[in-house]
Amino acid sequence: LRREELKALQAQINPHFLFNTLNMISCMAKLEEAQTTERMISSLGNLFRYNLKTSEQIVPLERELKVVQDYMYLQQMRFGQRIRYDTDCKPDTMEVLVPSFALQPLVENAIVHGIQPCKGKGVVTISVSEIGNRVRIAVRDTGHGIDPKVIERVKSNEMPGNKIGLLNVHHRVKLLYGDGLHIHRLEPGTEIAFYVPNERTPVNAPISLLP
Repeated sequence: LRREELKALQAQINPHFLFNTLNMISCMAKLEEAQTTERMISSLGNLFRYNLKTSEQIVPLERELKVVQDYMYLQQMRFGQRIRYDTDCKPDTMEVLVPSFALQPLVENAIVHGIQPCKGKGVVTISVSEIGNRVRIAVRDTGHGIDPKVIERVKSNEMPGNKIGLLNVHHRVKLLYGDGLHIHRLEPGTEIAFYVPNERTPVNAPISLLP
């Protein structure tokens, strides 16, 4: 027990050092009037902070979208005009509760395995629609369509090669709601969707998992 406590305390030091270092570099960039660099460091810090310090299983959709926005800013700095990011979400859906760390891995999958292999430009879109007592959340890209074999491997709970994030989100969504990811090959591109209850319960309320 003491060894585990020491490990937990040590694990807290590394993120603390990381955030302090990023803040220091961001301050230097601001002093040097390097606004783009400052914003890139700030976005990276937000991503690390969310990944390392968020302990909730479910969070408001708005929080997940802010993480994706930071991630997309960094990707657009890398790819330039090759990637466009759109959202199709009504303002009243921002409080809908969704699994934490669900959207960014799906967006990353869309870029790395969908748009990046293509030579032209691509679009990543997150759409949210209310369907009765459920909310459908979909990440769609216009890139290289997903291999049907990957869809089958995800359905059968096999590790689909280097798409660990995809399987991770599939498992967590299935554990929370009894239904995993719905993956569809488009012409062109891919759409990955999942459904959550149409609820706006406070984040600190108890989570009731479906059987």
